[in-house]
Amino acid sequence: MNTLFDAVITQDQRSLLTRIAGPWLATGEWPLWGSIQHYFDARRLDADEVFHSLSRVGVAGPFAAGYGFTAPMRAPISATDRVRLTVASSRVLPEVRMVVGEPFVRVLLHMVKLHADRPVSDHEVTPAQLRSAELMAAMPHLKPWFVQVLPDLLSYEPGISNGGGATLGDGTWERTIDRSVMQFRDVLSVEDYIARTCEIVTANAAQFAPLVAAVETPPVAEPERAPYIDGGLLHDLEEAAAKTRWKVHKLLALCRGLNDSYTAGNPYACAAMIRSILDHIPPLFGHADFKVVASQHVFTVKRTDKSHAQKLAAFKDIADDVMHRPIGPSVPRISMVDIPEPVRLNAVLQEVVAILR
Repeated sequence: MNTLFDAVITQDQRSLLTRIAGPWLATGEWPLWGSIQHYFDARRLDADEVFHSLSRVGVAGPFAAGYGFTAPMRAPISATDRVRLTVASSRVLPEVRMVVGEPFVRVLLHMVKLHADRPVSDHEVTPAQLRSAELMAAMPHLKPWFVQVLPDLLSYEPGISNGGGATLGDGTWERTIDRSVMQFRDVLSVEDYIARTCEIVTANAAQFAPLVAAVETPPVAEPERAPYIDGGLLHDLEEAAAKTRWKVHKLLALCRGLNDSYTAGNPYACAAMIRSILDHIPPLFGHADFKVVASQHVFTVKRTDKSHAQKLAAFKDIADDVMHRPIGPSVPRISMVDIPEPVRLNAVLQEVVAILR
């Protein structure tokens, strides 16, 4: 299970991530932890407790290793430490996704191309270089702010090795690109990037995990599955429902039922609920069928969310199998792995919220 996609973000966690993002998006500088602590102290909350409750993948050690929505920080965090977000925070902060996450993926693919197109010799290795001036010329749509913060951002993404670099006197910079970027050659979206980074971090953690003695150990209870529909998104849907002419009662009931079925691990109920939601919402988009929504609606995040919608439309065959296959001599083979990733329906429901508003 990928906890960065499956985890429910609490209101306090979202507030923490937003407080970290604010100064950075405004000035390009990360805030001091002391300022974050002061904000939470005034609200009778423990910032350190909220920070360390954030989901991570990889090493679950005492120093917050692995990969998560924030860069790792040793505990206890000093008031003078700078606290940073990662590209993964794009998954929960739309403002970071738009200004940072999506441009980052485009630059990463540009880095892949630079590495693949570099001169090759049997006698000399010539690494590719990412230079700020050349990057602005090649991708003029990038904002100067993003280009300025990119070297620091790259330094805290664990799947991309630090090939070295320099900042020149005129403020421009250059960075060596090594072959670690080739791990991301098939990445097409922010979700793809986060998922691939989680795979890399998890695989690296497994290599260094201590060997387990070959002795019988008591069974470990499986951790509780997080709700399918993000808690913050469900709250936004409820708020939007109160201010629209559309009657959203059934949709909210289906979403809550899906969450209950998903946390209980019931694949048949999950498939039926997802199919019911997809059959229920097309009129909001001005269509009668979800396949038409997936093929014709212009989503806010065009390519990524359209891809999510098309994958959900293709899920209809499995849902039909769940709902219409009659009883027979063979055992049905539907399991939780056949249920679409939560990020896909969450993206479509985020579009529903935008339409209702």
